[in-house]
Formats: sequence, C-alpha cells, structure tokens
Amino acid sequence: MSLPGSRVLAACAVAAGGCVLSWAGAAAGLTPGVLPAPQLKVAKAQADLCPTDAVTKALGGQRVTLGAESPAVLSHVDSRTCVRLPITRGEFAMDLSAGSVPADGGITFTDSTGRGVTFTDVTFDFGGRVATGTATTQGAAAGRASRRQSDGLFTLDFRLDKTEIDLTRGTAEGAATLGLGQGADAGLKEAFGSDPLAGQGAVFDATAGGDVSQAVLALTRALLP
Repeated sequence: MSLPGSRVLAACAVAAGGCVLSWAGAAAGLTPGVLPAPQLKVAKAQADLCPTDAVTKALGGQRVTLGAESPAVLSHVDSRTCVRLPITRGEFAMDLSAGSVPADGGITFTDSTGRGVTFTDVTFDFGGRVATGTATTQGAAAGRASRRQSDGLFTLDFRLDKTEIDLTRGTAEGAATLGLGQGADAGLKEAFGSDPLAGQGAVFDATAGGDVSQAVLALTRALLP
C-alpha cells in the first residue's frame, strides 16, 4: 500500500502479453492518461509516522511523550522513534487521485501527569489530502474523558517522487509529510491546555509499504471493460 506519491510506476501482466503503464496523476496536478486509473485494494501494509526533529524537540521541552495504542506499535526508522500503524483494508486509485485507507491502532501524546490525547480511527483520504480520525482526551486539563470525531487530524502532502507500485509483485510503497490539522490541534489543546506543537507545520514524515490485492484484476478490467 502506498500513502503518498508522485510518480507511480506499474508493471503488469495482462492476458497474453505484458504492459508497462505509468500515471503521474492528480497528486501532481496533471491530467491522467487515456485509461482510467484502476482502484487498488490494500491487503496488508503498514505506515510509519516519524516526528520531525522540530516536533521531537518541542515535545521533549514540554515533557510530552509520543506513544502508540495497540495494535499500533513504536518503531525505529533512521534512528527516530515512530508510530507504526497496521493497515489491512481500504483502496486507492492508482494515480492517487482518490481513495480511503483506514489504519488500525492509534497515536498517543501523554505528559508526566497522565494528561493526554489519543488519535484513533485514522483514515487516509487520498482525494481530500487529509487524515481524519477521532481524538479522545483524558486527564486534568480535559476535566473528564471526552471523544470527538474530527474531519481533519492531519494534512497530507504526498511525496511525488517516492511512490512506486509494482503490479507484477503486488507491492507498493510511498511517502508523505503530515501537517497539523484543526482536529489534532483542538485535541492537543483540550488535553494539555495549550498545543505543544503550536507553530509546527510538518508534524510527521510518513512512509508506507506493503501488499496490494487484486491489482492485476483491477488493471485488466480497466484495460478490457
């Protein structure tokens, strides 16, 4: 599975022959090719959300710890502590112009007093370029546990040179930058009384990879309606 990307490379075997198709899709602001981009279903994938250096410093200065809610786990990518979200469902257009890919588990921010916020039900919306979800706050600043559905926890800025989809192998990978959205900002302020990430544009560097299912079938249907 691929969260973001700019250049999508696809190698596929269709019927009696093979083909190589390339879409530089709506993510790059270009007009897609003659053929419609097929929808690719996600089978098993994961996304690593790694805080930027500035965010790591900001959290440390305010003694706020980044964590993961199961089945998400903490991971280590290029010496950074990240949150790894498992992804087992959803689908997205091969040109990255549309799609909805939900992740399991959650992202937590907690301080030494036990106050915190957890972002769950995170769904990557390719068409809207946002990650939506639910913010649940707990602790003294929140007064009592509260839960709110958000239209936009984070913004998505796809890395257009970091997405590659190989249909012959059924694999995909990509990258994106996640910015602080209104939903996450509100949740952090409710939990801590102020936003420890205030003024931060980019919050996470995200990388994703895994398997896509029914990819060749989807492409065959697009080629042979």
